[in-house]
Amino acid sequence: MEKSSIPGSTGSSEIMSSWYSLVPAGGVALGNLTPVGQNSGRVGCRFPPNGHHLAACLKLPNNCQLWGAFWHNTSRSNEIYLVLPQTVYCLEKDLVSTDPMPKKIYRCYWREDRWQIQEQHQGCEVAFIGGQYLIRGTHFRSFWQNGWMRNADLVPIAKVWQSLILTHNRREAYQVLDEGGFFAEMVTLIEPGWSILVKIFGDYSPPEYSCLGAGATPVTINPLEKIREDWLDSTPENPEGAVLLTGALWQAKADKEDKEDKGLPVSIPYPIFNHSNQVFAYAYAAEPAIPWQSWKKIKYGRNREPSTYTLTPGEWLTPAGAVYLWRKELDSPMTRSGTLQDDSSIDKSRKRFNNWALGYGHLWLF
Repeated sequence: MEKSSIPGSTGSSEIMSSWYSLVPAGGVALGNLTPVGQNSGRVGCRFPPNGHHLAACLKLPNNCQLWGAFWHNTSRSNEIYLVLPQTVYCLEKDLVSTDPMPKKIYRCYWREDRWQIQEQHQGCEVAFIGGQYLIRGTHFRSFWQNGWMRNADLVPIAKVWQSLILTHNRREAYQVLDEGGFFAEMVTLIEPGWSILVKIFGDYSPPEYSCLGAGATPVTINPLEKIREDWLDSTPENPEGAVLLTGALWQAKADKEDKEDKGLPVSIPYPIFNHSNQVFAYAYAAEPAIPWQSWKKIKYGRNREPSTYTLTPGEWLTPAGAVYLWRKELDSPMTRSGTLQDDSSIDKSRKRFNNWALGYGHLWLF
């Protein structure tokens, strides 16, 4: 355990922090049980686990905060791996069937009101590979600062985790029974040597045993030391933008005149300016959003139970790897890389749940 500055703070306050790896003992199923039939194509495993999944697995106390999910490999025990951002590309000629690892990677720049490949590659055939690989954190920093990199430490996501679709009628002791049954279930298997990586801030001791997912897959939680993290909370002067390292639950105030939304918050793929609907980013690139369950206050009829909070599929999560460019006329939403605190003026329930403290919306400034 070591001392770190408190995430989101501007002073010199310090708090204890530690890194942990989460190693599932088998396949992980997250919110994906669907009947076989015309809707069976909708079956899908919500992976990687979101901040609420991780907090439940870690039994995270209310006075602690987590960063993640990132990725860890035992062959490089002190390194952080993260999703390769959007706007990253390589030349088609560098991708061959016998060796699909690109020798050089590049990133796009914003010119003439759109994302464009670098000038020396105009007219060349390129392949956009953002979101398809993990990249070593220290290599990511150098690559993003330079705009290109040779022999970056990339790992195809298919070699880190894979999904299996199982059909069955029931499970027992984490095993599928009665194969070929009514239910279709997708589980995710993490390859040997890989694990989920998180950082915990605060006075925290991991449980001896834990579990993850709908099948309560057993999870081993291991403390890690000497993780190379000096790049993770960078503080550049006058940052021009940010890369999203973890999934985010960005929201905006809906138009009060919209009778369907009734002024409720709506999910968007970028952060907005506090206390207004001004957008921080003048340009962004992001993958399609992922459905995410949220807590909403439901009002019942006059003669029923009083209002209560319940889970609804009411929000959309922006996946890790999104890229944002900040408006020059606005100050950056933060001066130090980390999780962007929720704007409680948009949704008062956010003040109650503090999603930023569970690792959502980790922005790496550049």
